[in-house]
Amino acid sequence: MIALALTLVLAAPKVSIGPPPPLIVMIRTDGPSAFIKTQSRLHEELTLLLDSFIVLNTPISVPDFPRKPLADQLAAVLPVAKANDAAAVVWLSEPIPGQLMLHLVAQGTGRTLVRTLEFDKKSRNESALALMMRELLGTAFLYEAPATVPPQLRAVIKQTRATMSGAAEVAPMMVETPIAPPAPPAPPLPKRLRLMAMGLVDSGVVDHLGGSTRYGASLTALWKFNRLGVGLDLGVTGHRAVPDPNTAVSSVSMPILAVATRSYSLGDFAFWPRLGLGPEVTWTTSSQSIEGQLTTLTGAGLLGVDVSAGTRAFSIAFRLDLLGRLGRAQLSELPGNQVLWRQPALSIHAGIGLAWEGL
Repeated sequence: MIALALTLVLAAPKVSIGPPPPLIVMIRTDGPSAFIKTQSRLHEELTLLLDSFIVLNTPISVPDFPRKPLADQLAAVLPVAKANDAAAVVWLSEPIPGQLMLHLVAQGTGRTLVRTLEFDKKSRNESALALMMRELLGTAFLYEAPATVPPQLRAVIKQTRATMSGAAEVAPMMVETPIAPPAPPAPPLPKRLRLMAMGLVDSGVVDHLGGSTRYGASLTALWKFNRLGVGLDLGVTGHRAVPDPNTAVSSVSMPILAVATRSYSLGDFAFWPRLGLGPEVTWTTSSQSIEGQLTTLTGAGLLGVDVSAGTRAFSIAFRLDLLGRLGRAQLSELPGNQVLWRQPALSIHAGIGLAWEGL
């Protein structure tokens, strides 16, 4: 009996288990009902057409995946393909209504290719989509060494060669794009224009007679070259002084200065030391000493600093300048020529306002 059993065991045919069939991953995404039905029918057609493969239909949790850029789609599907050790991964996308795109990523010997077919979904059905996908799959492995390709893929490659030789019109439809890392985001454009609007207080510190404190505003426009800036500073300040009980003086000054500056950063603050030169016009009127109006034009210069804090586009700006004048307006009492009021040779400018950068 034992001898008979051994004879039967030795005579039984040997069964060998070969490698598992290649795996194709089809990514399932959300979308309109028609799009979801197309995906479902395509999976059925692929399963029937590639009966020697395993076609795995798996979802992907990326919101609005079909309308994302190709680089983002690749970044999402490649981990899925690698995790399942898939020969290829395929998915549909609908970038605009009425248009479908079929994507195939074939993973071979260290290479990954992307093949895209674009067509009007009204003129194509899911059977045609499945045939196109099979042709793309064969094309992706067309030039691989036969020894490295599973038998199931070799059969698909053979069918693809036959199809390509008999239908040359298939080739122009195919677009091959090598996978490349997403391009780095473009650096933000430099903001060239800097505008500042400020309220000003101007008070004399050297050689003045009578009241000298003025109040006004200024507007500064700078064109920036990296950290350097050149531009124009326009200010208007005015005041009313009473040098004696019988005389009242009103004056308005308008310096128009070309300025140059450079920015320095320190924490949340930016410092702009500045130098300016240009003319200053002063209009002066007196109730008694001089009838009418006196107009004075002189050269002026400034040395100071702006300090700003805030965002790149908007910031609060503070200003402190020394403003010097070559000539000064003054009023004298007639007929004794006693000086009643004189514009200061050196003034302090102090201001606060808003700065904006753009363009």
